[in-house]
Amino acid sequence: MTVWHRLPDAVRPAEPRDLAELLRAVHATPLPPFELPARDLLGGVERWLRLAGDAVDPADAAYLRERRDGFAAEAAALTPHLPTGPIHGDALPRNVHVGPDGPVLVDLETVSADLREHDLVVMALSHDRYGLADEAYESFTGTYGWDVREWDGCSVLRGARETASCAWVAQHAPSNPKALAEFERRVASLRDGDETVRWYPF
Repeated sequence: MTVWHRLPDAVRPAEPRDLAELLRAVHATPLPPFELPARDLLGGVERWLRLAGDAVDPADAAYLRERRDGFAAEAAALTPHLPTGPIHGDALPRNVHVGPDGPVLVDLETVSADLREHDLVVMALSHDRYGLADEAYESFTGTYGWDVREWDGCSVLRGARETASCAWVAQHAPSNPKALAEFERRVASLRDGDETVRWYPF
């Protein structure tokens, strides 16, 4: 049986520093007495590409599959900077609800036990690809106490997440021309190795 608690209305939008405070608490939590799965960041890539079908260039799909396999192997060999343990798995301010009693993490379907760096790379990518302002990102790293971009393995987890993000967009391409255009933009930036290309919602 699952018990749900209704949250009161939000008093303000969540900010990166709110997320950082909550992640510090999650990352200080020991493993529970039951087993948590590992973060399966790349597990949906094949399904999303199959859903895309002929709407995307087969060469782009093959390229993402190759990236998936490469980054999966590299990620498995990483030496973490932080102790491994419970993570949220999709750590973004949109998954924080700020009520009268303070911020609360929501959308817990990707909670897992893995590299804590997974949670931090999400915000680094938000800054580098999606236009999160410097001040907002600095408030996140300052509150958390560390910038994951200082870690040698950051580029691997970033590359894995970028690969998953591209494949996720692909599944919408058959019915949404804006999704197809965004998919093509993202794949082209990965092929070119250009980490400065801005990515957009569609």
